Amino acid sequence: MTRNLESSFGMDIMDRRRFLKASAGATALGLLGCAGLPNSRLGGERGSDIIVIGAGLAGLAAAQKLEDSGARVTVLEGNNRIGGRLNTIERNGLRFEVGGVQVGDAYERVHAHADRVGIEIAPPAINLMGPDGRPLPTALIHAGQIVSSANWISSPLNPLQGREHTIAPPNLLRTAMNEVALKTIAGWDDPANLEMDIPLRDFLSSRGWSSQALDWMDVADSYTSLRTISALDALRRQAEHLARQQGSRPSENRAASTPGAGWVTRGSQALPEAMAEALQSTPLLGMEVIAVEQNARGIEVGCSNGQRFRADHVVITVPSGPLSRIRFTPAPPQVQTEVWANRRSNSITTIHLHPTKPFWELDGLPMNMWNDGPLQRVMAVPDTEGTIQRLIVWLNGDAANRVDRMAPDARMQWAMGELARLRPSSAGALEPLATRSWGSDRFADGAFSEIAPGRVADTVQWSGKRFGRIHFGGEHNAFDKPGMEAAVVSGERAAAAVLAA
Repeated sequence: MTRNLESSFGMDIMDRRRFLKASAGATALGLLGCAGLPNSRLGGERGSDIIVIGAGLAGLAAAQKLEDSGARVTVLEGNNRIGGRLNTIERNGLRFEVGGVQVGDAYERVHAHADRVGIEIAPPAINLMGPDGRPLPTALIHAGQIVSSANWISSPLNPLQGREHTIAPPNLLRTAMNEVALKTIAGWDDPANLEMDIPLRDFLSSRGWSSQALDWMDVADSYTSLRTISALDALRRQAEHLARQQGSRPSENRAASTPGAGWVTRGSQALPEAMAEALQSTPLLGMEVIAVEQNARGIEVGCSNGQRFRADHVVITVPSGPLSRIRFTPAPPQVQTEVWANRRSNSITTIHLHPTKPFWELDGLPMNMWNDGPLQRVMAVPDTEGTIQRLIVWLNGDAANRVDRMAPDARMQWAMGELARLRPSSAGALEPLATRSWGSDRFADGAFSEIAPGRVADTVQWSGKRFGRIHFGGEHNAFDKPGMEAAVVSGERAAAAVLAA
């Protein structure tokens, strides 16, 4: 990448000398420095101008912008790895994702950082669609009986009436949401739209969808439930999804033929790891922040292991759940802490299995599955040759919470047992690979942030509102961007706010 960082990132950069001069003045006043700081793993006592909490995309993007402006930055990560909700693992010779995957072509900031650190983003080398370019059929399981989605309309298992009768259960929610979609994400939170700040189930029910259809929509969504998410927030997320699918004008670093969605070729986690390696100071792992104090000396951050860090400002990028457990002195306004406490992320648990033989050829049913029982959804993932190497059991909401009570090995055995019960041909044809629970991960508290019904206005106003020397990032604070792009943009915005302070 030949362009300098200012032109590449398209942002105003604070003059290094001006920033360092201001920092020196702050140090003289006792606002900076760490004279009493315990030794860190990097050796010796450390001082920094700014502390960034969280080493996911948001925190790393913030740290990079701040360092480029001449600031000394310390990044604290509570987990024992870099990456946040990007998580790539290897099992039995297979490398796969248990976190975020897709990078839209419209993700300009994500692509800019990938270009900067030498990480390739390319179209996936696997085909998840049928030979005609349409989605593959799904085995629909209702009340323990199975029918292919290709035969759903004529099946006696289909109880739906009217317009619903022709729609397979996995497509009900998408169809319902498309009928009421926002034209653009811009202005999604306008006061005129707040009438839609009600439970999504109530909103769709008022549009004529039956109770049975609504129950089945809860299986195929990625929300905690249709009852616990605001319809307006769901419409915002749908608008983000459409933005992710849409292409953008190619930059000089990407060809015009680049499709609308790509994957990190070395695995999603490779991107934040490369961003961390590019920083002047390596992020400190195992530093779970439990307290943040603003005082006459600036900011003091306390970790669960007893270490304390001081700086002039702090940028916090962790999700709302972990954020709500941090003790702030003085306390932020009550309305702000209530927004954090009430904005949770949905539980998603995945179970990854390797098929040792193609059992779907024995029973003649589609590989992908949807069911209204505890197993919810099963998705087949092929390799570059088209061979199915992995099945993903995908559970949302209460279904995820129930299996999260099991130990990981027991959870994988449960999934294989359920599959054998529903499809006897799979008995003895599967081996466990891995399972990932985002709802029980205390550093994430879930996968996708949600706004509860009736809380949109307060959430937009207070979720990321600056509190003294404390600034906030994280994908949940970039309401106008989707996925990974929201994380990166939020971090850069928080850094810009610090530099402008």
